[in-house]
Amino acid sequence: MLRKLFLLLGFLCLISLTNVQAQTFGRTEKAVSEDSLIIDLADYLPPLNLLIDSAVANAPQIEYYRQRQLMFEYEIGIGRNQWMEGVRVYTNYNLGTSGASDGNIFIQGFQYGINAQIPLSMFFGQRDAGKMSKAASMAEEAQKQRTVIEIETEVEETFSRLFMLRDLIKEATNAKESAQFIYEQSEAKYIRGEISLDELGQNADLRTKWATNYITLKTQFYDTYRRLERLVGVPFSKFNDN
Repeated sequence: MLRKLFLLLGFLCLISLTNVQAQTFGRTEKAVSEDSLIIDLADYLPPLNLLIDSAVANAPQIEYYRQRQLMFEYEIGIGRNQWMEGVRVYTNYNLGTSGASDGNIFIQGFQYGINAQIPLSMFFGQRDAGKMSKAASMAEEAQKQRTVIEIETEVEETFSRLFMLRDLIKEATNAKESAQFIYEQSEAKYIRGEISLDELGQNADLRTKWATNYITLKTQFYDTYRRLERLVGVPFSKFNDN
């Protein structure tokens, strides 16, 4: 009976050990897979020129300036035709007789004509108003081009930062793994009495430092990736559909 009990306990311990190893292996695989995703993610981004074109095309600032220019063009067109407000066209229909010394004259038919009352200030001020609207339109165009340059610069800087973070994550991954290995070795040495507790604590701090640095860089990478996607105005997956 005791032999069966010991065998059962041994079997349960073996199962527990197997589960622990499987869980540890699962976490390692997940970490490696996640790091590979971070490294490969930037390599599959659309080309920079396409990202810039999309950012400019979808920027609300550019649409604002475009609508402002249309407004000034409408103002120029309205100013050119404003003189027509003083023009009146009239028609009249007559039916009757007109008295004369030699008898009555029968009159019938339409009368029509044009009456124009145009202030002289309109002729002299219209050209200036048109120039003013044109100058305002050109100013909006200049501001739009300045905004385009700012958008292009922001996309380029964000794109470059994404690749920089990708490279830093590669280095941080190696440093984190090295710090973990050093700590494990120092832990074994401490158990054997070869190093002091202070030295073990220093290696533990080093491991924590590089692990924290790795997590910080990874967070910055994903934040930068999402920022670039917002600047572009559409999800990156949309580029694959075209």
